[in-house]
Amino acid sequence: MITAACIDNLMNQGWPAAHSTELDGWLVRRNDGVTLRANSVLPAGAPFDLGKALDYVENLYQAHGITPSFQISPAAQPTDLDAQLEARGYQVRNPTMVQCAAITDVLAELPESDADVNISSVPSDRWMKCWWAVDGRGGGPAEQASAQQILERGRALYAVLPGQAEDAKAIGRLALVDDWAGLYCLAVDEAFRRQGLARAVIRALLQEATSRGVERVFLCVVEANTPARALYDRLGFQTVSQYHYRVRA
Repeated sequence: MITAACIDNLMNQGWPAAHSTELDGWLVRRNDGVTLRANSVLPAGAPFDLGKALDYVENLYQAHGITPSFQISPAAQPTDLDAQLEARGYQVRNPTMVQCAAITDVLAELPESDADVNISSVPSDRWMKCWWAVDGRGGGPAEQASAQQILERGRALYAVLPGQAEDAKAIGRLALVDDWAGLYCLAVDEAFRRQGLARAVIRALLQEATSRGVERVFLCVVEANTPARALYDRLGFQTVSQYHYRVRA
């Protein structure tokens, strides 16, 4: 069974921030405030002086116009960090489940599809347009550019199911991290939902991953996203960890 600490590391590599400062066991990530993961602390180790570490993080983030935030999983250190942050006025955001599966098991549950899914190693303009419209984090061109830089910092596969003109019906991203694949950014245009397009995108990405020798896949799904959780349950994903963010009020 993979540990929560290993999962945290995989997710960090699959969604890399522009700046990461090591602070006595913590990884303080910054990316112009775009996405919580890339602008939060990954507390992998316990600082010698917790109070000073918290003061440093808060001052650094505030100097860069970023709300101080922490990603809290079962591996977070020190072990009472969640309670310490709550006492300091931090609020819980986005409780999320982390799930894993063998790619062969997932493919066995996915139906054959004749959908024309294109796979590339970079996000095309069509891919970005669909993601930003359906599942992006909001903001203008500057925020979108920062988000695209996150995507392009690591090895990944990008799937597009084309629509008309320069639009896409569905897209997805598969980060390639060590010997794992991480499923991110699965999005289907509202006009084309309930047609099995998400499954077609997942199938195309995982088939390409197997051709590269990758055998295992992980994903993150927000606890409140009932439809996505139902899909992943049907495909055989198992919950192996969880996390939430603590964000300064």
